[in-house]
Amino acid sequence: MRRLAAGVSIISAPSPKGPLGITATAVTSLTAEPPSLLCCVNKNLVVSEAIKSMGRYAVNVLGQEHCTLARRFAGMDGARGAEKFTAGDWEYTPDGVPRLADSLVSLSCDVDRVVAAGTHDILIGVITDIRTGKQGEPLIYCDGSFSGVLAL
Repeated sequence: MRRLAAGVSIISAPSPKGPLGITATAVTSLTAEPPSLLCCVNKNLVVSEAIKSMGRYAVNVLGQEHCTLARRFAGMDGARGAEKFTAGDWEYTPDGVPRLADSLVSLSCDVDRVVAAGTHDILIGVITDIRTGKQGEPLIYCDGSFSGVLAL
């Protein structure tokens, strides 16, 4: 799976103990009607339980300039829980979901369905709000490294 290149997002969610988030590459659009997407989250993570119990989350699509933030939310700098949100320009939706103000796009979702698949939950979310951010090149993850896209 390390060779399966993918765009990088931060999945963020509210919780009673403050905001939670993880770096994710298993995110994809699902349907146009209703507008929905899916993301795969390890079911042992606290953020997975928060998303299921709160019923909402955001997918924040990262640009190349967010590499340090991607590493932080992947747990590579030692930050845990709400401490991760001390870096980055975070704002909150009216229903309390954290979203990255300068992401390429933030997609707010309500959980429609959860499908268990091995170690992960497949979270199917109906998109309730789309906030486009600045223009930029997407951050990509492949073979253990973050990189950008080269035009051909």
